[in-house]
Amino acid sequence: MRRLDLSYLLWCLSLVGICGVQRIYNRRPLSGVLYLLSFGLLGIGTVVDLFLIPSLVRHANAPTLLDQARAAVEPIDRQLLLLARSKGSAGFSLNDAVLALDPAVELAELRRVLDDLQQHELLLISNDAQGRVVYREP
Repeated sequence: MRRLDLSYLLWCLSLVGICGVQRIYNRRPLSGVLYLLSFGLLGIGTVVDLFLIPSLVRHANAPTLLDQARAAVEPIDRQLLLLARSKGSAGFSLNDAVLALDPAVELAELRRVLDDLQQHELLLISNDAQGRVVYREP
């Protein structure tokens, strides 16, 4: 998380000739190095940066597409189908599904989704050798 006050403090280094550090800090390394080599584009870029720092910090703190993709949660029905595929012919029980789902789902919602998958013939319900109800891939 980039901080606005620290960005302004790094901008102050340009007053002694070290320009562009605020850009490197705010994830703009190419323009930061350009500022370092050209003394802040002969001082003009440094003065402009004084007003652009809030937007630089805002853009540096914006979530990236990769972060958003990692945060996306798969739908419950897809998680259940993946669980059925990973368990193979042994199938999975209701307890297995409760433990495997992320984020946790209420039991009533889980039963509703399992019933929907069964109605669409995506899961088969049967009993194993011990008499437990198991869900398998067709």
